Amino acid sequence: MAHNGEKNVKVAETQRETRTTKAKRASSRDRMSMLEDKFERLEDGTGDAVEKLNVVDGRLDELETKGDKLKDNINLAINKEIEDMDKKRVAFQVALAALQ
Repeated sequence: MAHNGEKNVKVAETQRETRTTKAKRASSRDRMSMLEDKFERLEDGTGDAVEKLNVVDGRLDELETKGDKLKDNINLAINKEIEDMDKKRVAFQVALAALQ
């Protein structure tokens, strides 16, 4: 009978080890599933960030274009004012020479 008792102990230990191994596998699967879920959320977040970055990049390009146009318009306005002032200076010099 003692021999039979040892068998029962070994069977019980084996069953416990099997349950522990199954629990570890289940726990590993749960962790893997959790990591996969986190990775999917990370991919989604990265995709969203890339889309937003593309929108921002497009808007920056628009602003640069508008800034270049504004700079050109300002330069044209300044040049026109300089030409007008040159004409007035010449007219003033002519009038001054006539008065002398």
